[in-house]
Amino acid sequence: MPHLLTSSEVARELGVSRTTVARWVRDGWVVPAVVTAGGQARFDLAEVKTQLRERRNED
Repeated sequence: MPHLLTSSEVARELGVSRTTVARWVRDGWVVPAVVTAGGQARFDLAEVKTQLRERRNED
């Protein structure tokens, strides 16, 4: 199982703000790998990169 990151960790890895990651999720550009019982999103960084690449190729 891949190491799952918080939205803040994903933001730091990608050089964007946490708000940007939240907007990507809200707009359906990125789907979290897991949402905890407390409603916190966790992400697989490789999958986030793939989802963003696919989204970019759609435009």
